[in-house]
Amino acid sequence: MLRAATFFRDRVARHGSYVWEVSTDLSWRSGEGVTTETQGWLQPPGTPAVGRAYLAAFHATGERLYLDAAVETAEALVETQLESGGWWALLEFDPAARQSWCYRANRAQRPPCTAIDGNKERDATILDDNMSQSALAFLMLVDETLEGGHERVHEAVVYGLGAFIAMQHPNGAWPVRSDRRVADALTVSAWQARMPESWPREYVEPEGEVYILNDHLQRDVIRTFLLAHRLYGEPDYLAAARRGGEFLLRAQLPDPQPGWAQTYNADLEPIWGRRFEPPAIASNETAGAVDALIDLHRVTGERRYLAGARKAAAWLRAVRLPDGDWARFYELGTDRPLYLDTDYRLTYAVDDAPDHYSFKAGFDIAPVLARLDAAGKDEKPRDIPTEAEIEQILAATDREGRWVGDGKISSAVFVEHLERLAGFVAHAAGRTIPDRTKLLPLPKAER
Repeated sequence: MLRAATFFRDRVARHGSYVWEVSTDLSWRSGEGVTTETQGWLQPPGTPAVGRAYLAAFHATGERLYLDAAVETAEALVETQLESGGWWALLEFDPAARQSWCYRANRAQRPPCTAIDGNKERDATILDDNMSQSALAFLMLVDETLEGGHERVHEAVVYGLGAFIAMQHPNGAWPVRSDRRVADALTVSAWQARMPESWPREYVEPEGEVYILNDHLQRDVIRTFLLAHRLYGEPDYLAAARRGGEFLLRAQLPDPQPGWAQTYNADLEPIWGRRFEPPAIASNETAGAVDALIDLHRVTGERRYLAGARKAAAWLRAVRLPDGDWARFYELGTDRPLYLDTDYRLTYAVDDAPDHYSFKAGFDIAPVLARLDAAGKDEKPRDIPTEAEIEQILAATDREGRWVGDGKISSAVFVEHLERLAGFVAHAAGRTIPDRTKLLPLPKAER
């Protein structure tokens, strides 16, 4: 663990930040695209995910090195927090390049945000793919570990949570980006989702008031506020989470298809998202909504959250494919698995689906259904790695403490292995990794 963490911190990090992959000679770095020597990447398994692994190692061992590494990562996020309260996917540390970003930390060294040209994302908080949520959650965990002793980290947390509350629509939904938020005066969504009388079989670009559940956006913000309430006890944080839950209950479609869509219009009807995301019941997002409702029930005790979750779970079980997977999309009104071919035409056959998107998979739905079945019962004991698993992890590392695959060093592999090693060491030493460090699981990056 020490070798792996030391190598990652000293050689892979840039200004305390991380990317998804680096080459073994460290000359090439990449997040969702190639990055420079002065850039980090936010989206899991990027910067916040690596910081979370360091925190787990610290709780398992008490070794200051891991806490110092986590704090460095937190400071990188403080340096790249936007005036809008969250983060963009790319984290920039080059002093000249930072002039085109509305970072709170460099406000005195750059033009006012409104005077910056040539960068449309300059102040855009992004909530897609658990980006700003995971960053803010990690800062909260560092803040708790340091008992509020790092003033800049604590202040960034309070500022970010306030901005997330300001971003939330009156109906409880959050936007994908802070700069694409519909004005409150235009938020006139129906009280309950409904099926459209008809829907276009060819792509129609969404416009106007749009609400999105794609990639578990709403679930991950709700969990961020549940964590905030757990750590700080502020009623406003629980209220924000509950408003998010109200939106999920309103956005649940009626029987006999009581699931959720990826994208809704102002009347809470399913519509097209991107050209490969048709109006449909989305199994992955339905499972994410169920997961969030379980969390809300666990905190509030209100059974209506479980009632909505159980209706959706029954539908998920009914549409499971014979091979145990789920289609990502199910046709409105028929429950037929719905796919697209490489020309983005709707089809009922998965054979010719584009390979840049998962149209059929397990989507981690089965664990959510199992969690719902166990709701109200005692939590299962933490999964402790076996000695055989640990031996495999140790055997895969090289002398420098690296896990190398396909000529690359992967943050996802580092995070997974360090957290598993930490869990094993904590169990052997009689230590506890606080449950809250697992309250916000970091999903694997999906294509």
